[in-house]
Amino acid sequence: MLKKSIIGIIVLLVLLVTGLGIYVIGSPDVVIVNHSSQNVNEVIVKLPSNRIVFGAVASKSESTILYSWSQVEGVYEYQVSFASGLNQTGKCGHVTHHEIGKRLTLIVHIDLTVTCEESSKV
Repeated sequence: MLKKSIIGIIVLLVLLVTGLGIYVIGSPDVVIVNHSSQNVNEVIVKLPSNRIVFGAVASKSESTILYSWSQVEGVYEYQVSFASGLNQTGKCGHVTHHEIGKRLTLIVHIDLTVTCEESSKV
């Protein structure tokens, strides 16, 4: 009886971990990669249906946030605020409804310019 309970718990844990992995891989996300020598104070990424706010992203580091699959069509708009007070804004990419595994990467370069790359995690 105890053996069956332990096997049941193990199976349940495996299913939960698998489900979480599928959710993380399938959910669209935005990644900020800071290659500059300056800290980023805040990044705001506006999507057609909502917005994503990143806190500080240190020099030579990155940060990732998942967002909702339920979006209307549109573009990504971003504002990157640096510790020096400089702000970079722009638009890039294309958002559509239910983009499984979509990734938008905002890259902050050494000269503080920002570029975008769209890719797929799956």
